[in-house]
Amino acid sequence: MESRIPCDYVVNSEEYNLMIETISRSLTDGVVDQLYALRKQRKLTQQDIADATGMKRANIARIERKRYAPSMESLVRYAESLGVKLVFDLVKEPVEEAEEMAGRAE
Repeated sequence: MESRIPCDYVVNSEEYNLMIETISRSLTDGVVDQLYALRKQRKLTQQDIADATGMKRANIARIERKRYAPSMESLVRYAESLGVKLVFDLVKEPVEEAEEMAGRAE
């Protein structure tokens, strides 16, 4: 028996797929920028990160130059090598949204 996730609708169009790809890339680029800045701040080399993550130095360079779309696992390993955790706030909390709306109304 096939298990299906209930949903109201399914969107499968080139425009939608492009939008998802663009958002995903933007999110990844932002994370990479922060990891790169933290690596530089701590005066670590790409080889230091490679040694700590088990990844190749060339792949660390490709990630940092945004020539390679890293998996979530790769980003987590990179972050852990710096002693930080990745936290994604994809949905604003209703309280934050209400406060923003209230601030605009003033």
